[in-house]
Amino acid sequence: MDKQPQFLNEWEDGGLEAIKEVFRLTEKELAEIDLLLASYSRDAFCGEAFLLFRKGDMLYEVNASHDSGICMEGQWEPEETLLKALDFRLEKGRLGVSTDGDNLFANELRFLLAELKANGFS
Repeated sequence: MDKQPQFLNEWEDGGLEAIKEVFRLTEKELAEIDLLLASYSRDAFCGEAFLLFRKGDMLYEVNASHDSGICMEGQWEPEETLLKALDFRLEKGRLGVSTDGDNLFANELRFLLAELKANGFS
């Protein structure tokens, strides 16, 4: 699977440059990853980010948030994840869904996970 990353919500127009800015990342820090999905949603006071990427044969996710500013410096802490874990959190938890039940990125993530599975990623 070799496709362009999905930038959703507040990152829809900002792309990789917006991610580099809010996390204060360098080009080198992003050079070895294959970004799959990046979502950032906010209201007047706070924001939440979710990123999913592939590095080698592993999947990683980054979860970050902020209150009054827009900087998430120091929160770039990739965690290894599994398709099963993401599926479980989508179906049994609130991954990708706002507190009022609106889709933030859950539908897009489900589609991406189905693509990964169809292409043999486990």
